[in-house]
Amino acid sequence: MPQLARRTERESDMRGSASPRPVDQVAERHNPEGSRGEATGGSWAGRRFLSARIVHLLRPATKQIFGRPADPLSVALSYEILRNGIGVLALAFPIVMLVGGGFGDIQSSLSAYYHFSPAAPTQYGAGTMRDAFVGMLCAIGSFLFFYRGHSLQEDLALNAAGISVVLVAFMPMDWPPVATSSTSIVGTIHWVSATDFFVMIAYVCIFRARDTLCLTCDAARRRIFERIYLVLGSLMFLTPAAAAISFDRSGYATLIIEICGIIVFSSFWLVKGYEIRSSLRRTIDAD
Repeated sequence: MPQLARRTERESDMRGSASPRPVDQVAERHNPEGSRGEATGGSWAGRRFLSARIVHLLRPATKQIFGRPADPLSVALSYEILRNGIGVLALAFPIVMLVGGGFGDIQSSLSAYYHFSPAAPTQYGAGTMRDAFVGMLCAIGSFLFFYRGHSLQEDLALNAAGISVVLVAFMPMDWPPVATSSTSIVGTIHWVSATDFFVMIAYVCIFRARDTLCLTCDAARRRIFERIYLVLGSLMFLTPAAAAISFDRSGYATLIIEICGIIVFSSFWLVKGYEIRSSLRRTIDAD
């Protein structure tokens, strides 16, 4: 019996210690420093973490650089991002023009978005999408001009293509459009520059894209890329000719041809970036 009584008293003490006693609750209400201390400790830990992150941003990234022995300065990665950026920006250009201009006011060509405005359809240079038209083309032209080609021939062709795109932006087409061969000097420069852009990119696709295929050790993969570049280059050559034939016709034939040409241009940059990236990785893995 005495042992049973002592066990009962021990269990009651344990239950009492598990539940908060009234005296402790009163003490917490009159002395809240304990809970405040926990909150202060949490905020102090957050400040220490933020301070450590700031110090990390100010320190040299030596470990990151030596952690990439194959490409310590991320030159290859920068080229890859630049190539993908050119392709994505070019692909977004017709989408921005169509969506921004409104599907109820689709124009006969992308160049017409420089001028067209629902408020003033016949006014020269009053286009709703004029700023976006000039800005995106100048961005693409700058990318092409400052991009370093893999050979002197490719570099010169890309520089010419970049200058041509900028001229397309700053030398708009005649407005309102007239279905005749007589155009102003500015309008002539516009169409000549657009033609030169497609021709230069077609030259790069067909003749200069093979310059980097020497990095591809697999002969079958090399032949596949050669055929892809030949098809893309031929389509780029056909784009200005098809646009010139369809210019005198009503409807959206010129617009569709221009969009197809831009899609081909974008596809070339994305495929070329994939080819170079995959070839370099295979070479690194082999070493």
